[in-house]
Amino acid sequence: MTKKIDEYIAQAKPFAQTILKHLRNLVHQACPDVEETLKWGFPHFSYHGILCSIAAFQEHCAFIFWKG
Repeated sequence: MTKKIDEYIAQAKPFAQTILKHLRNLVHQACPDVEETLKWGFPHFSYHGILCSIAAFQEHCAFIFWKG
């Protein structure tokens, strides 16, 4: 699945690529056992369920927490 996440990031605008890569690295640093998946067309990180996700849009990026 990592390859699909890499492709998603590569297709984002240049400003977003830097942000998405940074957020992805932070998630992996904070939770080394996290699993990456692509759901609903954007990257999700799962650890005992969906933990968070990242997304790129035309002029902004999103970092979404799924649990409180």
